[in-house]
Amino acid sequence: MFKADPRVVRVELTGSQADGTADEWSDLDLKVIVRDDAVGPFLDEWESWMDKITPTVLLDRPLFPFVINSVTDEGLTFDVSVWAESAPEWTPPPGFAVGMMSGRRFTEFAPAVAYAVQERLRCLAGPGIRFTKRGDHVSHMSGIGHTIGLLTTVLLAENETVPKDSRHPERDLTDDQRAVFAALPPATMSYDGMLSFELALAEATLTRARPLFVRYGLEWPTALESVAARNTREQFGLTFDWLHE
Repeated sequence: MFKADPRVVRVELTGSQADGTADEWSDLDLKVIVRDDAVGPFLDEWESWMDKITPTVLLDRPLFPFVINSVTDEGLTFDVSVWAESAPEWTPPPGFAVGMMSGRRFTEFAPAVAYAVQERLRCLAGPGIRFTKRGDHVSHMSGIGHTIGLLTTVLLAENETVPKDSRHPERDLTDDQRAVFAALPPATMSYDGMLSFELALAEATLTRARPLFVRYGLEWPTALESVAARNTREQFGLTFDWLHE
């Protein structure tokens, strides 16, 4: 369909299907490059040309005006992005992210691990207590991806393995490292559930990070850890041998 449209310069397969990381559950991503003077009219007809490609049960543009999300009637997630011919190629910034709430990028594991521990202790000293005590479990749960990412960075640093695909870092973890996540208690949306999960996650992160600080010659943030330990003791009446006041 796109090849027959004179406004289309070329079509590229992108995403996991293009880079060789796709599996049986992967979606299909296409990048359509359109003549500069035809981008607007071409996008105006997005519903028409998507209907010609495949029957869908979902067809929407909720994220960006140039990205079309769809689900086919066979259950395939099929996304199309439309780009002007003169648009420069986007090159991802170098390095890797730590957690999900920072725009900082790292090219070495030493500063990445230092940040992961600092952020883990900050969350333990403040936000984790605040969310739990307020019973704000929805907000607390929404931040779990960030704190999971901190532990993921620590585990990857153990192997000094930068993820081949930043969307799927777990593929570069060993079976023993995946078992660390499997051993965490369920993160149920209750006072006890969220507290036990956060403390277990913090223990795993900090315990496994300590040897890395020795490896990289880093200075442990003792003052921050002391505050996190004191706040945990004062607010929850809990002390731990992995958290030093």
